[in-house]
Amino acid sequence: MTVEIALVFTIIAAALYLFSSQKLPLDITAILILITLIAIPQLFHSQWLLDRGVDLEAAFPTLREGLSGLSSTATVTVLAMFILSAGIQRSGLIHVLGKRLFPMVGTSELRMILIIAVLVGLISGFINNTAAVAVAIPLILDMARRLKMQASRLLMPVSFFGMLGGTLTLIGTSTNILASSILAQREDFGRQIGMFEFTHLGLIVLGVGLVYFVTIGRWLMPKKDLVRLGDDEERFVVELGIPADSPLVDETLENRKFALKASIEVLKLVRGDTVHIKRAERVHLRADDIIQVRAELRQVMDLIQSDEVQVLTVSGESHRVRGDGVLVRVLLRNPDRFEDRQARDVGFWDRYNARLIGLQTESLEARHIADERLHVGSIALLEVSRTALSRLRETEDLVVLEESQDDFDHKKMWLAGGIMAAVVLGAALTPLPIVVTALLGVVLMVTTGCVDRDDMYTGVSWPVIFLLAGVIPLGIAMTKSGAADLLAGLLATHAVGWHPIVVLMALYLVTTLLTEIVSNNASVVILVPVAIALGEILQIDMFALVLAVMFAASTSFLTPIGYQTNTMIFGTGLYRFTDFAWVGAPLNLILMVVTSISIWWLWLI
Repeated sequence: MTVEIALVFTIIAAALYLFSSQKLPLDITAILILITLIAIPQLFHSQWLLDRGVDLEAAFPTLREGLSGLSSTATVTVLAMFILSAGIQRSGLIHVLGKRLFPMVGTSELRMILIIAVLVGLISGFINNTAAVAVAIPLILDMARRLKMQASRLLMPVSFFGMLGGTLTLIGTSTNILASSILAQREDFGRQIGMFEFTHLGLIVLGVGLVYFVTIGRWLMPKKDLVRLGDDEERFVVELGIPADSPLVDETLENRKFALKASIEVLKLVRGDTVHIKRAERVHLRADDIIQVRAELRQVMDLIQSDEVQVLTVSGESHRVRGDGVLVRVLLRNPDRFEDRQARDVGFWDRYNARLIGLQTESLEARHIADERLHVGSIALLEVSRTALSRLRETEDLVVLEESQDDFDHKKMWLAGGIMAAVVLGAALTPLPIVVTALLGVVLMVTTGCVDRDDMYTGVSWPVIFLLAGVIPLGIAMTKSGAADLLAGLLATHAVGWHPIVVLMALYLVTTLLTEIVSNNASVVILVPVAIALGEILQIDMFALVLAVMFAASTSFLTPIGYQTNTMIFGTGLYRFTDFAWVGAPLNLILMVVTSISIWWLWLI
């Protein structure tokens, strides 16, 4: 072992310690790696060392190479994909798809898992899988709460299918993009991996994951949630009108599965002087019927955008909520204004330029919200303009508790989806590389208003970007110093005579274990050069070996800290640390075998 290789291994050991102990944030550790790799040849290269056979400049990245991680096609592509994913998330496309798919579930956990596989698994192949999981989590928690399902048995498939879906395309995870970038730098490979070049392998992996969860995985998942999934979200009683052109006219709420699709609770149906409570969902609706429901704030926002109903208000000249204001929760505190007065007599519009939408209560005592008697301490839901909100804060009659604006821009939903599809198809069907089509997609997202300037920056996971910028030079040092060749030679010494499937399984296992200690991107940077060198020694196609590293790093199930999506669901408090190993270890072992055999069959025969 040369001095140069020993120094590189020392840096790797220090990096592994800092990554695993998390004494410093991952991105700060990556930047320290970058600085160290650049500084060593700048500070210590000398003629004295050259005379003794130690060439630090030849073994470590130059200044340009050290900073190449910031301008790497991998880093720029991942940056662009974060912005594109923010556009998809902001449009509400995933939320809408979820709300249309989940009513098919009924009360079946098995069907719920199938829907999760379709929604999260397939979408994660085309947008950042972390963003797909982030949007799916509140949807799943809401479904679990309303259907009295065990949330911990649903969220783990969400995370796992997010990872499995990320293996479908080149842009599914930053790991794929990074590995492709490293491989493209090899003259004997000399190209970017195609957008759908390994999709058939990803579909096999996703299919295995689905079979696992509908068979073995269901029996291994937690038997109970660590914390009770309560009804913590505030719920408001609101009134919905049925316009004459509504598709609900002459239909029943039960047949249309309206409550299930809207994630609400129907309280009563009011038709003139007639009130239906028990039969509310079985009565055929007519124009101008009023449905009284209980809904959370997110559901109220969705109802405001609905074409089937109108969210009604008792304030102002218009009886329909405008949908272009801000929703605010307010605490009523002036007894002279509110105590024992009917809501219609308060004059919310005349006095505060606010429309009363709903009241936070289990049910109303009166037939309509307008007739309900208010009390000091009651919480109301109002819609106000931004200008009126500033005045509302100044009044002493009530206290503004919280303001909420619909984060989803439904008008841009299909436009954002079309731009994302154009990015994928552009990279797949034209000579343009994915980094170019992704950047063009960002420009289109911004110019069409799907993403504003704030989303361009807040939508990016900057720790991941700096992590990539820091660890890419480490891969360069692995190659230039000969460290990758040394590790590959040591592995090849034992692997001589092994069947290619066994070699693939060994590489897969090493990558899986390393990914649980460090980040998936760091493990790819360390092991892809080793895989390439190993392929040259054993005369095995380097692309096949790199695929084993990519797929192993992208499917890290053993701990809640091995992958971002696992960390997100672990943060709900529903799981023990060991739950992930209990469910994930068998799946990792199965995938190690299936992925290795599939790679051998598809690329090495």
